[in-house]
Amino acid sequence: MKRTGTPLHLEIQDEMIAYFSKFEYYSPLPGERDLSNMFNVSRPTIRKALEKLEDENIIVRIQGKGTFYIGNKVPIDYSDSNHNGLGLSSILSSAGKFTKNRVLKQAVEFPKSNVASYLNISETDLVFHLKRVRYVNDDLYSLADDYIPLKICPKLIDIDFTEHNLFRTLEEHNVTPYKEEKNIEIRKADIQEATYLNLNENDPISITRITTYDKDGNIIQYANF
Repeated sequence: MKRTGTPLHLEIQDEMIAYFSKFEYYSPLPGERDLSNMFNVSRPTIRKALEKLEDENIIVRIQGKGTFYIGNKVPIDYSDSNHNGLGLSSILSSAGKFTKNRVLKQAVEFPKSNVASYLNISETDLVFHLKRVRYVNDDLYSLADDYIPLKICPKLIDIDFTEHNLFRTLEEHNVTPYKEEKNIEIRKADIQEATYLNLNENDPISITRITTYDKDGNIIQYANF
């Protein structure tokens, strides 16, 4: 029985979010029948709630594998003096792995609205856009896009990022990454992603979105890979 004027599936959606929030990233979720019993509602109501959660990138449903929770937003603070550094290269090198890049695009451009929003800048502010295919121990790893407000480091356009580390370059120009906020989602690969990653279009892929801040809380980078 509904407890408020809110549609029942939206009430159940809120209850599911509260229940799933204790799960770790990419935890498998109970099936519709079990969820129906757990929340004491019909399976069509559960199905509607799950559809909403999928639309909001809180869960992902992969045919033949099940439903998984991906709604964790993970803040990562590297302010500890013992940290291994920010960025994929620094993190993996601390684990004894090496990375290399194939640069696909290195340009100064006006940001799309979503990129401007992530960077907290205007769409009329120029950004440095670096697009790379990244490899770990010679294995294909990701298709990565990095966006940095051009005004904080105009010299970026002159650097060969096939050979240079992006964060180390920023530090050399007195822009010091201090903290990251990371969001991970699962979605279907578009045709470009599928081509570069040797996948089929619509295959499930993991997308990591990272916003990087300096010590004063200014956003200095938005990346997805």
